[in-house]
Amino acid sequence: MSPARQRGNPLAEALEWVTRITTVALIMVLPGVAGAWADGQSGTGFLMLIGLVLGLVAGMWQLLAWTKAKPPQPPDQIDPPTHHGSEGQPRT
Repeated sequence: MSPARQRGNPLAEALEWVTRITTVALIMVLPGVAGAWADGQSGTGFLMLIGLVLGLVAGMWQLLAWTKAKPPQPPDQIDPPTHHGSEGQPRT
């Protein structure tokens, strides 16, 4: 089976990437927008900057978590669970 075929439906994979990119963009931008709104309400000028910095950190954290995550396996490649007895040995 070719590598492209093993990955699954290309449209599903594209939609997964669109979802990931949108999620990271929102994680990075929304805290800054909330900070700008709070600045307007309170008359301060630093909350937007704090929100943007926190959003950048949270977005990078999410990107790193995705790069470390193990990709899901197709159902036909998943190993069945092994059941262990109370002594830690496999049951027979």
